[in-house]
Amino acid sequence: MSIAAQPQLVPGRAYRTRDLRRWSANPTRLARRLVDEGKLCEAAHGLYYAPLPTKFGPAPASETELLRAFLGDEPFLVTGPPHWNALGLGSTAMFAVTLVYNTRRTGEVVLAGRRFLLRRVYFPKNPTPEWFVVDLLQHHDLAGVPRSKLRAGLVTTLRLGRWSRALLREMAEMYGTKATLALVEDALHETEASAA
Repeated sequence: MSIAAQPQLVPGRAYRTRDLRRWSANPTRLARRLVDEGKLCEAAHGLYYAPLPTKFGPAPASETELLRAFLGDEPFLVTGPPHWNALGLGSTAMFAVTLVYNTRRTGEVVLAGRRFLLRRVYFPKNPTPEWFVVDLLQHHDLAGVPRSKLRAGLVTTLRLGRWSRALLREMAEMYGTKATLALVEDALHETEASAA
């Protein structure tokens, strides 16, 4: 076999069919052959991954790697219950899907048997915990938590000095609705008054 017929696949990396062009003039046929040989696994139509060898058998690529290949290197951010619940504001939500903000698509997609809910949403390149607070306040309905409960949790954590007050206000101004900004401002004023 020629070198072109033996691609050097990186375990744990996801590949689009077009990524295989560097090894073959017919990347679709090459992908089918590599799947048949067990060197690639199909994650979705036109999306594959090289399985990671583990002591329990081959493992799929990470969520991040699958999303990177699927979204074509467009920026994205995984958010939702794992981040929201860690804030200590009262959210204990669980989702059967992974919530992903991106700049390209909206809708639900299944990659390697995992469900992702994609939303085109404006988000920071490097989100801070304060941004996740605003994100939770914006999506309290998805988390199944009333705003009043989140507000009480926010007041408590502000009194404990958990958040940068200036950064929280900035994130609410940049990424929140008027209602979210008003809630944040109200919580900030209440904790300023009680601290005085």
